[in-house]
Amino acid sequence: MNLHAVIKKEFIQIGRDPRSLFMLIFFPAFLLLFFGYVLSFDVRNVTLGVLDLDSTQRSRELTLTLTGGEYFKLETMFTNRDNLDAALDDGTVMVALVIPEGFAKALERGETAPVQGFIDGSDGRKAAIVQGYLQAYTTAYGQRIVADWALRMGKKIALPITPEGRIWYNPELKSSLFLIAGLIVFILMITGTISTALSVVRERERGTMEQLLVSPLSAVTVIIGKTLPYLVISAVSTVIILMVGNIAFDVVIKGSMLLLAAASLLFVLAALGQGILISTITSSQQVAFFVAALSSMLPSLLLSGFIFPISGMPPVIQAVTTVVPAKYFVELLRGIMMRGAGFETGMYDLLALALFSTFMIVVSAVRLKKVRLV
Repeated sequence: MNLHAVIKKEFIQIGRDPRSLFMLIFFPAFLLLFFGYVLSFDVRNVTLGVLDLDSTQRSRELTLTLTGGEYFKLETMFTNRDNLDAALDDGTVMVALVIPEGFAKALERGETAPVQGFIDGSDGRKAAIVQGYLQAYTTAYGQRIVADWALRMGKKIALPITPEGRIWYNPELKSSLFLIAGLIVFILMITGTISTALSVVRERERGTMEQLLVSPLSAVTVIIGKTLPYLVISAVSTVIILMVGNIAFDVVIKGSMLLLAAASLLFVLAALGQGILISTITSSQQVAFFVAALSSMLPSLLLSGFIFPISGMPPVIQAVTTVVPAKYFVELLRGIMMRGAGFETGMYDLLALALFSTFMIVVSAVRLKKVRLV
């Protein structure tokens, strides 16, 4: 028995289970579509309630300014403060705005006219974004009022500093473009690790591992023979995922295709190696599945920078992320997809993936030598 025979045997076993083959090739694309449409950091149609105690044209203009875009949706006009408090308590509105009496007169005199904004902070991330929206809208309205007042007074007011910010790489600030790279990493890590985690355990449960153990094949040859078929299938799945991302979410590969191919193969190899390692230290498919899901899902979701920025984590946790391969692949994918990165900027992450995949294959080979039938 040689390497070619092991690879052929593994392909035959995979082909005998069309459901698993379908899951490996097409299910990741389905997950990308599902999570891509469900997950979003964009905040739209925030429910707004207004208590207008001034009831003037100026106060109505402020309300129209807030609700004229896609961010705030006027839910109700309050008649008193009790109704406002009740609406915030029961979640009818997320933002409640109080325009005080004398608002228009203060503006006409060129004075400051404060308004109160109450934001439901039960979702801290969303509340922070909404607070930024509210401040931006009211500041823009205030600047327009100042300009109108100065024009009537025959004066011209120029702001001492006028910031002109430009967003590079993602000018529309679409969270889908930011999330797709992380989703690809998350999905490939889970499917790759779980698929191979069950391979050696399945062999042991069926009693066919004994043939491999008594054969003249080295442990490295067995590992490679069992990994290559899944590597080919995962490569096909990766291409399908990238095509779905392009069609459904307008994700365009702006950087080096060669770097993308190298990074994808190394990451998939790392995931498959991790799965093989898990399969050599577990005794049943149920345990292997649980360990593979836990060890691949949590790190790739929480410690890769996919959702939570690593720079904001405690130093100890940041140190832990250095051994999470998903971290490096997320950075590579975002650089390739959004910034047009090439080998000159991605070599560090590529090297980290190469080291991790090599480590996993070597350790799996060492562990496989110790595998014995119970």
